[in-house]
Amino acid sequence: MKNSWKYIKNIIKVLFWPIIFSLGTFFINYVFVSIFNSNEQGTMTNGEFIKYISTIEYQEKLNSYINSKSLVIVLITAIIFIPILYIVFKKYKTTNNFKLKDIFIPITFGITISLIYNIVLFQLNNYLNFTNNFEVSSIPIIIQIICSGILGPILEELVFRGIVYNKLKEFNKSIVSLILTSVIFSIFHNDIVNAIYAFGVSFIFIYLYEKYKTLKAPILMHIFLNTTIILMLNLIIKNYIVFNLYLLIVSIIILLVLKIYLRKDV
Repeated sequence: MKNSWKYIKNIIKVLFWPIIFSLGTFFINYVFVSIFNSNEQGTMTNGEFIKYISTIEYQEKLNSYINSKSLVIVLITAIIFIPILYIVFKKYKTTNNFKLKDIFIPITFGITISLIYNIVLFQLNNYLNFTNNFEVSSIPIIIQIICSGILGPILEELVFRGIVYNKLKEFNKSIVSLILTSVIFSIFHNDIVNAIYAFGVSFIFIYLYEKYKTLKAPILMHIFLNTTIILMLNLIIKNYIVFNLYLLIVSIIILLVLKIYLRKDV
């Protein structure tokens, strides 16, 4: 019983950082929502404003406002959390085995997995109405890339592979830590499809982290994975059949090149 309680306490300590990170991002968003509400309420009474909040007009205006402030929100989040998370992660840093010639592996993993996953998901969405993940954002593509394509992966890798995985390894075997990290990573995603996807790619992020003993590798893969998704969402709707065939061909070529590269054991 004593060992079980100690294990639970250790798990709670591990969950502290992803929970703090999630609450922090929620609070930053809440501040901007509060600013919007304050400006939007104007001369309305509290009762009138509560009724207004339930309208489609309010939701559309709020979404538009948050989208317009997305870069500022993510920059604030990054400025606050990256230094804090890095300080916590710093004690786990080991010898960096990641060389310039190795950048091909995480980049290829990121692009290939993203292409294949999204092609399959898009086809399911088209024929089975499987998911609503393919909504084109109104946020400018460059801001999407900065926020979700670059800063988002850096923050998530620091939290989940940098801190959660390393803390779990302090009282678990590596395989158990890998699985638990992937489960925790998937839980912090917003729907079942993304959760399953996150669970799977987490294994590859951890593989790259262990192989090269640095977060640079999973961060690079994560950046190219997310950026590819962003580019697809902004292009795939316009050229459905041609673009999907093109992506499928590119995916096959990348997999073949990767196979050759790995065979050479560069």
